[in-house]
Amino acid sequence: MPKVSIIVPVHNTEKYLQVCIDSLTAQSLSDIEIVLVENCSTDNSLALCHKLAESDSRIKVLSIDKADLSTARNEGVKVATGDYIGFVDSDDTVLPDLFNDTYSIAVEHDLGLVCFALHKVFDDRADKYLYPEDGTIRILSAKEMTELNLTDKSPSYVCTHLFKRSLFDTLSFPENIYYEDRASTFRFTAACGKGAIINKSYYRYYCRQGSISRSFGWKHFRDFAYANLCRLEFINHSGLFSAEEIPVVASASADSFLRKLRHMLSKAQTEEQRDEAREWCHKLNLIPKKTRLPLKARMIRWYIERFIL
Repeated sequence: MPKVSIIVPVHNTEKYLQVCIDSLTAQSLSDIEIVLVENCSTDNSLALCHKLAESDSRIKVLSIDKADLSTARNEGVKVATGDYIGFVDSDDTVLPDLFNDTYSIAVEHDLGLVCFALHKVFDDRADKYLYPEDGTIRILSAKEMTELNLTDKSPSYVCTHLFKRSLFDTLSFPENIYYEDRASTFRFTAACGKGAIINKSYYRYYCRQGSISRSFGWKHFRDFAYANLCRLEFINHSGLFSAEEIPVVASASADSFLRKLRHMLSKAQTEEQRDEAREWCHKLNLIPKKTRLPLKARMIRWYIERFIL
């Protein structure tokens, strides 16, 4: 049984897949398995997956008939056999010591989850580092991990976490939406028992022209708003936070929800989209009382309450 299973969803990334897998097969932790989950590619990605599997016995290939990132991850988990599970997107790369460092910390401290940093690599501007890079390691309770996640003080990206396999006995990733990690990683942190955050960018997240991370249609705004609704509902009803803590923890999600709701209202092009945006205006009641909001978010809320509701 491998120490770590690495799930790699593959969809039309023939151009980048080889470099991605090279960064995984070069890991200093050799006791790994790499699960390539090809999902409805129209290029030669599937053929390349099989070619890569022939070159390294640690690589296995799974092909599914649905082009959805979360579905691919969930299906990959089902066939993974490692004690811990990590995720890498097929057009990204990771540093050689990622899984050795995170697995060692997880085992040493009996952690349910380890979170680490990433930096964004653009093809038209300088790299962007989103989190501290001082290399410090913090061992935290599940509540502390979750609060940092929900307040955007630690990454929410699925690919910046190493998960204990047992977490997937009761949890999975929401399917058929963008920003599925923002809608789900806080549930994993809440269930982890205790975890760690490493302030080091092991993950290179490539933001290329035309990628999901740089595309903004109505569904993108809708799904981001939905992810924040999931967060607000959890903050209000999980019982993890006290009455005094709830407005503080909810601030970032409330601000983000209001901003995306504004875009839903302004960019709706069909009556169905307009109806859904107006319906979601009634979700403002999920923003806890005493939640402090930036000026722009307060103005959006005032406008919705005065002219929409």
